Amino acid sequence: MGNYADLDKGFTAVSTYASSDVNGVQAFRFVRLTASQTIDRCSAITQVPLGVVQENVDVAKVALGKVVANVRLVGISRVTAGAAVAINSEVSTDTTGRAIVAATTSRVAGIALQAAAAAGDQIDVLLVPAGRVMP
Repeated sequence: MGNYADLDKGFTAVSTYASSDVNGVQAFRFVRLTASQTIDRCSAITQVPLGVVQENVDVAKVALGKVVANVRLVGISRVTAGAAVAINSEVSTDTTGRAIVAATTSRVAGIALQAAAAAGDQIDVLLVPAGRVMP
């Protein structure tokens, strides 16, 4: 796919971003806005996704608390799948910010424009702002 219309913005990553992960900020994962106006990786289906981080940042740099990461807020973004996802499915986030099919009580983050056969596949997702709750 190509010709993406999008809106990206830089956000400071919280110094404890995904603290249990040795990789730091990983591209193409859903993130949320924290109370301190920084971003952290989504870690629950009930969290409201802000958007999708667009770049990798080393864990040592993240720990300094001064990293600004590019986040796609609106438009189409690549997202890493957390499981198989069918095309046109409404997607939510798993515990590591990856796209999964939205279930009851999930916050919808977007619509899958491509299918994912398994976890780790990257798919295009049309981002849906505000994260409505799946009935």
